[in-house]
Amino acid sequence: MKKKISNKRNKVIFSIAFLAVSAFSFAEGEDYRDYKALLIGDIDGNIIKEDNSLAVRPLASVTKIMTSILTLDKIKNGMISYDDMVTVSSKAASVPYGIKLTAGKQYTVRDLLKATIIKSSNNAAYALAEYVGGNVPNFVQSMNEKARGYGLGSLRYCSPHGLPPSYTGSCMDQGNARDLYKLAQITVKDYSEYLNFSKNKIDYVDNGNTQVTSTNSLLGNVLGVDGIKTGYHNAAGSNIVLTADRGGERMIAIILGSNKAKDRNAIGTKEINDYYANSYTRKNQNYNANNVASVTSAIDNNNSIAYSENASDETKKETKEFKKDNIFNKIINKFTKKNDDDSESSAKKIKIISKNDVIAIVTIGNVKYNLYPSRDIEIIATQRPILNYTVNINSGVSKKSKGKIVGTYVATDGTLTYSGELIMK
Repeated sequence: MKKKISNKRNKVIFSIAFLAVSAFSFAEGEDYRDYKALLIGDIDGNIIKEDNSLAVRPLASVTKIMTSILTLDKIKNGMISYDDMVTVSSKAASVPYGIKLTAGKQYTVRDLLKATIIKSSNNAAYALAEYVGGNVPNFVQSMNEKARGYGLGSLRYCSPHGLPPSYTGSCMDQGNARDLYKLAQITVKDYSEYLNFSKNKIDYVDNGNTQVTSTNSLLGNVLGVDGIKTGYHNAAGSNIVLTADRGGERMIAIILGSNKAKDRNAIGTKEINDYYANSYTRKNQNYNANNVASVTSAIDNNNSIAYSENASDETKKETKEFKKDNIFNKIINKFTKKNDDDSESSAKKIKIISKNDVIAIVTIGNVKYNLYPSRDIEIIATQRPILNYTVNINSGVSKKSKGKIVGTYVATDGTLTYSGELIMK
């Protein structure tokens, strides 16, 4: 159930909706064009945006997606198990970067997968290749055969970890954004076990003795992100294959060749939030009108600015004039008034959304429930921005949903997009 709220008065547009929050948003010095290839699409193969998506680029640690898939294949086929003990060879232990692996020590397949997917440990990926393939050359051959079997012609694997030729003495692991997008689709649809690892920002291996922290900084900071893999070396730049799910709607983003990781993260954040903000207007979802009779949005706890729409009629648009002009004008002035010192030095932390604010009101039967943001949203700015909001209420919301997450909100000021979850109380 999607709602857009808009009120017009004296040629001033004041809109309310519902926003998704991210710790990553564009700041001064971040470059949205800092990439060599970009592709945005849904889980079903519908490409929303692409730029230079057929250019073959170094994969770096994005290579480890295929390493993990082959390992999961062997587990699914019963040829190995998560609990198998793998003795780390001296060669594997010597591969640079990752968790500390001791030659001759045993680690479970599960631990090595965690280290490979979450921490991007090159040594763990190498150890998996030795165990799963018998030796690394055989494993790499299987990686390429798997890619050809999927019809991913641009993908060429030379290692199980993605380190450059300067280290491996071999060729460069490479591929284009189109094929990585298809590989991400396959991973999400056929290898849910992968996401069970990649969604974790922190995990533990070696009987809890070693912590592994994800290389994907968007985890826990951008709503819905749960994978898939980052990658970096000098020749590749900063790569990422991203996926996010909000309300059962999943998207995929491929970003290759950023010069700076902060730019890659900012680009990924914006593209994810833009995708969902736009998808709310693209899609016409059906909801059970018996469960949710109506939704009302409000700007403050007194419901002084409100808009109502019947949940059973998605196309109906009706707005209400503000009952009190002085309230409206007061709020507009508060939001648009410039500081006497209109300089960067006047910038301060501003709470643009409070978890104590009523964002919307849902009516179930004859009972009304308030919807609140799950957390505060703060930005550094000279003045509070005017936001355009959209709200998405999950299907099947009932009285039993009280105290639970029941939907999401998305907001944009025309440049930045924020998002978050809604709690029914």
